[in-house]
Amino acid sequence: MPHIFRDFLSNTDTVAKWEKLLRVAAPNDSFAIVLYGEPDPDSLASGWALQHLLREHVQSIKIFATQQIKRKQNVRFFKALNIPIEIVKEVPWKKFTKFAVVDAQPNFFKPPPPVPFDIVIDHHPRKEHYSFKFSDVRQKYGSTSTIMLEYLLREKVPISKKLATALWYGLRTDTNNLSSSVSIADLAAYGLLYKRGDRNLIHWLESSEIPLAYKEYYEKALMELNSNKKKAVIYIGEIDNPDACVMVADFLSRFIGLRWVAVAGVSSDTLYIIFRSGAFGVHVGRIARRKFKNLGSAGGHQNKARAEIPLPALKKEMKKNKAGNDIEKWICKVL
Repeated sequence: MPHIFRDFLSNTDTVAKWEKLLRVAAPNDSFAIVLYGEPDPDSLASGWALQHLLREHVQSIKIFATQQIKRKQNVRFFKALNIPIEIVKEVPWKKFTKFAVVDAQPNFFKPPPPVPFDIVIDHHPRKEHYSFKFSDVRQKYGSTSTIMLEYLLREKVPISKKLATALWYGLRTDTNNLSSSVSIADLAAYGLLYKRGDRNLIHWLESSEIPLAYKEYYEKALMELNSNKKKAVIYIGEIDNPDACVMVADFLSRFIGLRWVAVAGVSSDTLYIIFRSGAFGVHVGRIARRKFKNLGSAGGHQNKARAEIPLPALKKEMKKNKAGNDIEKWICKVL
């Protein structure tokens, strides 16, 4: 009964926020929606939803990402749904009059964008206090896709099967299929999108296999696992794609007895450290922020988090702490 789910998504805050959001968008505006980092399903779906919401109210609106989508599963998702984003080295800031960011906040960007964002919609915890022409940050929500669904329903924007599938997959991935902390709205969104989305496509996306090229990373991780320790800190070395760390961390977190895991690797002059909690109540987002927030970007949720540290900052910190050039030893010492 979809109308029951819709009732739980009729948020009075969303009604008031929508009126405020519309005041930001003028008919002669050209809007750029900018996705942070390598776009994941929640940011892709949310950006697409915002484009649907505003395209009748502005002159033009485009979605940009400055990093390639590299994770195999996300590439299949992006291509299967034909989500209209442009991947560029640099956003053409001067060509647009207004800017929006979804599933992220302005202070996530390093270096900061050359222009301020007019619209900010996100579900991650606030790292700073700031004010914008429009902001809607709901850290109790499991995904930004849920917030965007509320707006679509409020404005009665037609939700195609493809858009419903994108939002559903964004919600599923960011909440680990509702196994992490979620709100009543997330549960209602899941029920409604289950009715409208393409279940066969979701099953196909989630049944993807591990790339054979990652075999050596799994072998290294298994060799270094210590059954007498409650945590696993693994450095897998030089990697072509940080997704290797993500997949190995997901795999290790399934071992009973581990409270949390951290898998690190270097790619494109950046050290990536992916965290996963293996025990109930362990908040790896806090661990990531506490240990690495001063070196780069770091944070996340209770059960999953990441840190991204530029190599120049890492080398400077290692020299300062007389750690030499052994990244693996430094990570193990810090964690």
